[in-house]
Amino acid sequence: MTTPTPVRAIVPTWLYEGLGLLVANPKVGKSTLMLQIVVAVTKGGEMWGQSVPRAKVLMIDLETNERRLRRKLEQAGAVGIESGWLLYATSWPRGLLGIDEIANTLDRDPEIKLVVIDTLQRFRDPGAGKQNAYAADYEALGPLQQLCRDRPGLAIVCVHHKRKSISDDPIDSISGSAAIAGACDSIWIMSRKGSEYTLHIQGRDWERDEDTFPIERVDQGWQLVNGPRYSSNEAEVLKHLEISGGMTGPQLGEALGIHRVSAYERLKRMADRGLVRFAGEHWHVS
Repeated sequence: MTTPTPVRAIVPTWLYEGLGLLVANPKVGKSTLMLQIVVAVTKGGEMWGQSVPRAKVLMIDLETNERRLRRKLEQAGAVGIESGWLLYATSWPRGLLGIDEIANTLDRDPEIKLVVIDTLQRFRDPGAGKQNAYAADYEALGPLQQLCRDRPGLAIVCVHHKRKSISDDPIDSISGSAAIAGACDSIWIMSRKGSEYTLHIQGRDWERDEDTFPIERVDQGWQLVNGPRYSSNEAEVLKHLEISGGMTGPQLGEALGIHRVSAYERLKRMADRGLVRFAGEHWHVS
């Protein structure tokens, strides 16, 4: 029996190998967040409480012209990156030709572990609009997903836009057909309501399955409002356990309005991280 290869973390706890999608409305700050990740990876720095393994990055930035590039990199703290660690392109072939060029670049330099495409709309084949929407979206993302499968340890993240209509389900807010979300291994969705921002994350290899985090702008990027330890779901669990002095899984599920199995799974993940403990038939804050 073959032992499965462990999934490689690009940013431990947050971003793993495979095809990812970062989605937000224009001017919310998605490119800033993406550059924050790029800087952490190329410098081997820190990101939201986690030490980031150093690796090379290919950044395909089709939203920025050469005149604005230096200012953008300075604002992100990217000007101090050592030569050779960040390959930054402001022009690139589109569609399948662009994907072939990414593959060729990865073949020439296998130390590249993160590829960023900003934005997906500018990268994809301009003639795709003549096709069925689902087929066009699959054709745009399917080959990128295959690139990741062929190269273990590689993450490709596409920056993308939200649709104009409002939806309660974060996934339904992604512009395009269901093929876009279906092709991705992880999805990050930034949202803004007034002066408050949130980041919804879900993915096949993400340890929490899905969750939403309050975030706020800081110099050179974004930070978690509650620090690196708690998501909004985890904060809600901790609040109920603290107020009650301890709860069973079914009691917590009822308080949260979720199935008791889901409540138990959430408690188990939090226990693995040392946030809660089980004692005397009840769950308590650690």
